[in-house]
Amino acid sequence: MSLAMRARSGRHSFIAAASLLLAGAAAAAAPGAASNKPVPKYDLKTFFATARTLGADVSPDEKRVAYVTDRSGVLNIWTAPIAGGPPVQLTRFTDSVRLVTYTPNDKYILFQRDSGGDENDHIYRMPSEGGPETDLTPGEGVRATFAGWLKDGNSFLFSSNARDQRILDVYRMDTRTWKADLVYRNDGPDELSGANPDGTLLAFDRFNVLTDQDIYLYDVSTKSKTRLTPHEGEISNKFMDFSPDGKSIYFTTDEGSEYLALKKMDLATRKVDVIMAPGWDVIFAGFSRNGTYFFSATNEDGATKIRVGNVKTGEEVRLPELPGGEVRAPGFSFSERFLTMYFTGDTRPADLHVMDLVTGQIARITNSLPAEIDSDALVESRLVRYPTFDGKKIPAYLYVPHDLQTGERRAAIVWVHGGPAAQSRPGYSALQQYFVNQGYVVLMPNVRGSTGYGKTYQTMDDHDWGGAPLQDVAYGKKFLESLGYVDPGKVVILGGSYGGYMVLSALTREPATFAAGVDICGPSNLSTLLASIPPYWEPFRKYFRREIGDTETEKPFLEERSPLFSANRIVRPLFVVQGANDPRVKQAESDMIVDAVRKRQGIVEYMKFSDEGHGLQKVANQISAYTAIKTFLDTWVVNAKTKEMVGASTTGP
Repeated sequence: MSLAMRARSGRHSFIAAASLLLAGAAAAAAPGAASNKPVPKYDLKTFFATARTLGADVSPDEKRVAYVTDRSGVLNIWTAPIAGGPPVQLTRFTDSVRLVTYTPNDKYILFQRDSGGDENDHIYRMPSEGGPETDLTPGEGVRATFAGWLKDGNSFLFSSNARDQRILDVYRMDTRTWKADLVYRNDGPDELSGANPDGTLLAFDRFNVLTDQDIYLYDVSTKSKTRLTPHEGEISNKFMDFSPDGKSIYFTTDEGSEYLALKKMDLATRKVDVIMAPGWDVIFAGFSRNGTYFFSATNEDGATKIRVGNVKTGEEVRLPELPGGEVRAPGFSFSERFLTMYFTGDTRPADLHVMDLVTGQIARITNSLPAEIDSDALVESRLVRYPTFDGKKIPAYLYVPHDLQTGERRAAIVWVHGGPAAQSRPGYSALQQYFVNQGYVVLMPNVRGSTGYGKTYQTMDDHDWGGAPLQDVAYGKKFLESLGYVDPGKVVILGGSYGGYMVLSALTREPATFAAGVDICGPSNLSTLLASIPPYWEPFRKYFRREIGDTETEKPFLEERSPLFSANRIVRPLFVVQGANDPRVKQAESDMIVDAVRKRQGIVEYMKFSDEGHGLQKVANQISAYTAIKTFLDTWVVNAKTKEMVGASTTGP
């Protein structure tokens, strides 16, 4: 099994972190899923009683499974017996837990947790049955990431910036002494992505820019590093796993293609063979701990397709096929007998299941949807593609309320994802389902720059924030107008992080297009955003210069694309949400835009949370903010004519 797979939480890649920084159209024209029976309405509190669950690790004795859920209001560690029985809450922290894994001797549980949303995770240890925790990676400003267990079961690898806050070095910790040794002193943008079974060879992904990445191999004993993927031009190479014998690596690459194919490289001869090239991105692949099973996943037009095969017999493991959802996040127990997985869909919150690979039996561990909610009242999305200004087709997911009647025109939300290197995909969202349940039509576009549609599409937003991608959003509103059941004067734009930037850009660059905007931790000044990136992102300045701009040579351009300097053009109501501890988009970004609007006597509401970072994690804070947002939209959009702000201008700065 790959080091990353053993971490049980997916890979903590820079691309994912940077992303957080920041069915045809004709078929959608008619209201769908109409029902003669009335659709029950649920309040926000009921929807947010839906538990969010992530991570999973089967105990070495294979009697329990540990996972993280916010069933208590904050993401904490719970365990449940695989054979059935009530779950047990092991921790009661006020800050969110991000990862959980058992030590192979079953004495302890390791987990990651930050402080107040600052994203400086530390790795902690506590007894496997619960109890006092010990900080294994202490230090002010230290950021540590668990990377996975080595096969000896007595040690694990982790990354940490303890030596230099800008750099993530690699350490090996012995669980018999709980002492950590530095095994790789990083010199920049290398990210640990895997290790051979005994930890003598380390694989690193080197991020140059989004479409140009390399794989390096480091020999711990000789301290030598080799570039495995030399190339010319821009090619994205990503390490996936070592073969069980450690003689080969599996990796994805888009060399000669728009999409990531899975290939195998013999480390002795450097011979490369194609394993699979499905015409969509292969997003992960690897082996179970002892090499019995091989798994892979592809992103096929937003849908995750997971395949698991028995290497020895060649037989495919038959995963459950349930309506309205898909399997995600597979993980194997230490003995390889049990497979953990999540099943989720638009109308199904992610629920943890454990499959016995010997008997084929599947145990459902969590039941996240509140009993009060009738799943038939929830809405499935439809994949649509709408034309934008230059003739390209923008993929998007459309949610239409069940109770829409012929001739009605409803309010709508254009919901822009964070990123930009991210993708809106089907899956349960309590907030989205709440708004649809309350009567809103919701459109989630994957504007240019989104992942999942080839490397050309992914780079179309480079150095163009607030430009063509914003037009893709504006044309999303045009698409909604064309459906016939959306009120053109009651279309709202909402987004977080990069999506929040898009909200502010829309209200300043397209001031009359949307009826209101909801910005959740979006940057308003690109120069100050780039000047205040977390120290551990310093090695990736080249990416930011290409994606956004250069603060040294392009100040006029960055100012022109920064909503703050066109705040006088905001004529529509604005709601802003911000976490005080946000390390990516500092609170000042929201403070500045709110102050600018208030100085012009504009309509703006601002909610700050002292115990949150980048986005809202705690259920109580989510309910507080989203209740206020719903009231705000009811007041200024649904139940009132769109109002322009006093003293605002739509003609220019």
